[in-house]
Amino acid sequence: MTKRFLSLDVFRGMTILAMIILNNQTGATVFAPLVHSAGDGVTFADMIFPFFLFIMGAAMWFSTHKHDYGVRSTRSKGQQMLHIFRRTLILFGLGVLLNWIPFDSYFAFVRIPGVLQRIALAYFFAAGLTLYIPRMRGVVLCIIVLLTGYWFLLDSLGMEIVGRVDVAVFGSAHLYRPTFDPEGLLSTIPAIGSVLIGYAAGRVMDRPNSASGGIGSLMVLGLFLAGAGMLVDLISPMNKPLWTPSYVLFTSGLAMGVWSVLSFIIEYMQAQRWCEFFTIAGTNSLFIYSLSIVLAKLFGVWGVTRAVYVFYQSYHVPDAVASLMWSLTVVLLCWLITWPLYRMRIFITA
Repeated sequence: MTKRFLSLDVFRGMTILAMIILNNQTGATVFAPLVHSAGDGVTFADMIFPFFLFIMGAAMWFSTHKHDYGVRSTRSKGQQMLHIFRRTLILFGLGVLLNWIPFDSYFAFVRIPGVLQRIALAYFFAAGLTLYIPRMRGVVLCIIVLLTGYWFLLDSLGMEIVGRVDVAVFGSAHLYRPTFDPEGLLSTIPAIGSVLIGYAAGRVMDRPNSASGGIGSLMVLGLFLAGAGMLVDLISPMNKPLWTPSYVLFTSGLAMGVWSVLSFIIEYMQAQRWCEFFTIAGTNSLFIYSLSIVLAKLFGVWGVTRAVYVFYQSYHVPDAVASLMWSLTVVLLCWLITWPLYRMRIFITA
């Protein structure tokens, strides 16, 4: 990542910390924005995961166009594809391993899909497509084909096809629910579109000879996509578990808006003193996310989660506030463990 886009690291840090907050809600009552929509509709919680995929796509643009900054890759496309495949296997395997922790059940009952697994598959196909289809018009065409093709699939075969495919491939025992998984195989198709839209956004922002970069262009494009998502919502409602096309367009548009605002503040206005807290998480996102999953599971087994939650409740705060305080405690602990790595310039990636 170039210095020019510190805002992308900050955006990634904000997103990964928000994911940790969402994953560590406890108790009977939590704030409504921190609860995923049960069906159609989008809450704050539903925006976090597609934001991360968008950011991954934007980072892909800069990592694959280092030659624009005087760094040329000497690897063939075959070698690059091998590297992509290796990273995919590591991410997917790590995701399954995190699902298995604390190893209190047989692997026959371990959930195979998951967040890191979707990231791995979306990365694999998006990276492969951009490697062999370098022109932006080809990338845009891929986005259109993926989203319209997925919409046609749901419209013609019914939404139940998403769950049926996962049951057929993984088996009921390996899914989040016996008949459906929100990070399943078929709904990964439009998730690839989320990554490719982020990749296209990176191209829009990559204007090294402009003082303001592509901030204005990205904001306008974000408003257009968010509006398009709201229109498509009329025929294909926004739905996170199904990752519908309207959901992809709307959340990608919002992600563009957030990134353009952050870039205006950080790169254009040069207001950067507040950035380090989020940069620490953003530059070691895989480590801090994995750490949070491990700690959350161990704390649950050891009774730490319940004990601290009850302790916060003892101050007569509402249950939702106590839940938020616990999740912020986990965020702070993970951040403190990650901070020395940042200071030593140790960045753990796949």
